[in-house]
Amino acid sequence: MISARMRQADAGRTRSSASLRSLARTRGLLVVLFVVLVAAFAAGLWGTILRPAAYEVQGQVVARAAPNLLLVRHEAIAGLGMSAMETMAVSVTPDQLAPLDLEPGDRVRLAVRPRGDDIVLVWIERLGGRLRPPSDGRRAPSGALLPATPQN
Repeated sequence: MISARMRQADAGRTRSSASLRSLARTRGLLVVLFVVLVAAFAAGLWGTILRPAAYEVQGQVVARAAPNLLLVRHEAIAGLGMSAMETMAVSVTPDQLAPLDLEPGDRVRLAVRPRGDDIVLVWIERLGGRLRPPSDGRRAPSGALLPATPQN
């Protein structure tokens, strides 16, 4: 009889120690999960500090002031504190613009990012149409979009 009671007591201790181990393992996994989620959140925040957002804008090419500088008249960019139709000087690499063969008057859509005191081009694409004066000598209304000049 004593041995039966001892076996029952040992079995109870084994069950309770197993449940304690299971509980400890569950808590440990929750702590690890929490730490991983906090680290991922911190990395996401750090990434936005190191690499600020890019601003997408539409505008018109004014000139290619230098091989690494493009002047664009654009719509408002609130994030950069620029109102509509200001001329923006964008730092570019010649490789970014070479395939587009941009000319003054071309309408473009571009993404820019501030870097120090410069505004750097992230990407650019030409939109259909070019702003140009009518061929019969009349003045086009300000901001009028006319069809692109045919390429010969």
